[in-house]
Amino acid sequence: MALQFHESPSHATHDADTASKMALKMDLSIFITDCIKKMGLKQHDAAIRLNVTQSRISELANGKIEKFTLDAMIDMLDKLGFRTSLTLPSNDAGSPPQIVITQAPGS
Repeated sequence: MALQFHESPSHATHDADTASKMALKMDLSIFITDCIKKMGLKQHDAAIRLNVTQSRISELANGKIEKFTLDAMIDMLDKLGFRTSLTLPSNDAGSPPQIVITQAPGS
């Protein structure tokens, strides 16, 4: 039997659409958790800043991505001083859509 390689662990156990969303949410959870650490925030302080409970920060830090929507994660990024934009190419451009996260001016 030949080895199979997948884009992410989720691609081995889920259909491609679900796996892609899960991979995006995992990337976002890692990014948000890293930002919280770099800012020197404890989970309690991060929870206050993000207007969520400390247990939600714990779930995020422990990779429980199924408990989060992409909207909720983007809201967290906003509250941490980032802006998220989605670039959709024209149908004939052939390039993939891109999600860009940038530091908000003055943050």
